[in-house]
Amino acid sequence: MRTIAITLLSLLAATTIAQVRHIAPSQTYKLPTDAVLAEFDRLSAASQSRELTSAEAQRMEQIVEDNAVLTDLYGGQCSWYCGGVVDTVTATSSLPPAGKNTYIGQNAHDFDHTSVWAEGADGPGIGESLTYEFAGKCPRITTVNILNGHVKSEKAWRENNRVKQLKVYYEGKPLAILDLKDTREQQCFEVGTLGYNDEHAPKWQLRFEIVEVYKGTKYDDTVISELSFDGIDVH
Repeated sequence: MRTIAITLLSLLAATTIAQVRHIAPSQTYKLPTDAVLAEFDRLSAASQSRELTSAEAQRMEQIVEDNAVLTDLYGGQCSWYCGGVVDTVTATSSLPPAGKNTYIGQNAHDFDHTSVWAEGADGPGIGESLTYEFAGKCPRITTVNILNGHVKSEKAWRENNRVKQLKVYYEGKPLAILDLKDTREQQCFEVGTLGYNDEHAPKWQLRFEIVEVYKGTKYDDTVISELSFDGIDVH
């Protein structure tokens, strides 16, 4: 009887896993070349210490306008974030700081392609996760946008692990598995309508768990540069 019970439980678990839908990216947006990214980073750094010249400011604006991913991160255009707010971002683990660089979970939602979340577990980080918390009144979410891996350069991207499958939990229950391409592009996933947009509703969560990875050539750390959202109820 014990053997039969264990077999039935295993079959039930397998059936439950099979029922979680897989979602492929509906759209992808290329990053600019490393040379253009390096130019943008230099101008961004310069703007922190001095006023850019007119030509520099125009060039920085042009780079953003010419590249959809940078427009999304730095353009300040109307989006879900006109009304949507993420209250907290937490990670199950992260690498310790290295000099001025940190690898905390909040880096995956800071709208900066050069900072990253890198899990800190032994091995490739299977089972490590990011949890995003929202207020009940927050506009509803329909899309998850991901910059997968350490995208600041082609070298960093190839050397570190990238996520291959990311399991999404909505309010603690499995919602879907995101099947990420092994590409240094922003990938957009349509996940349905999540949340409440109701000031009387409780806080709610989305958790993103690493299930499988693409292996890096040098490091066994799995990295996500940005994980952000789009949705409805803003205007």
